[in-house]
Amino acid sequence: MNLMKLKHIALAAMLAATGVANAAIDTGADSNGDFFFSIWDSAKSYTRDLNIQTTSFYTDVAAPGSYKYEFDLASDAVFAGFISTANLSELKWNISMVETQGAKTVIDTYSTLPAARITNDLGRTMAAGTGAFATAVNNGMTAQGTTDSAVFASATPGYANNAIGSIPFGDSHGLLLNFKNTGTVANNSYVAGLGLVKMDFATQGILPGVYTPIVDPSNASAVRAYMEGDYNLVITAVPEPESYAMLLAGLGLMGAIARRRQNKA
Repeated sequence: MNLMKLKHIALAAMLAATGVANAAIDTGADSNGDFFFSIWDSAKSYTRDLNIQTTSFYTDVAAPGSYKYEFDLASDAVFAGFISTANLSELKWNISMVETQGAKTVIDTYSTLPAARITNDLGRTMAAGTGAFATAVNNGMTAQGTTDSAVFASATPGYANNAIGSIPFGDSHGLLLNFKNTGTVANNSYVAGLGLVKMDFATQGILPGVYTPIVDPSNASAVRAYMEGDYNLVITAVPEPESYAMLLAGLGLMGAIARRRQNKA
């Protein structure tokens, strides 16, 4: 990362704290799915439509360092009600997106990706199940009279960690996924954040799907998602200010060494 890039990142951050509500999670029937955030304990879950569509997300990622999505979850009364009685030690969260038109695409958070990939047939099933989960959430938002988020009790449609056979989702899409896609309250900074991976599955066949971690194209830094201690959800390839401070300190040290060598010469 060069200094010009650093200045560009430091000055260009897009705040998407509220955005324009879609009133429903788009499951990609138009090949333009919505990202959505889910968090749960053993008793209930909260899911929110982040109102980030894949076309705009890919455009942002293609403009290196110029984007940063932030969501003040605590400002949402629905989330405030959820978190006020949540078991913090049990909390798990993830971010997903699904496109169900033609070839199937799922984007998920991750901590570690396996070398193996799930097959296209399993991927298609996983995409269909993710779409069904999003539809259950949309139905819940309608029933609860909310705009872009809803809370669901365990074992009800829309609960984010239902068992297999009950619109499963959870940390591995009903065990169809071969890695865990969840974080905890400990994933609270860029360094401790989760990556994002795009998984593409063909319309037929049983060959392995394609996993592509999402990175900043200028320097291959990972796009990360994390939830700060004040329940501020962030998606960005931009490190926190302390990372800049470390970089600047390193540049300063290199400059001092260069000057010292020059003086000795």
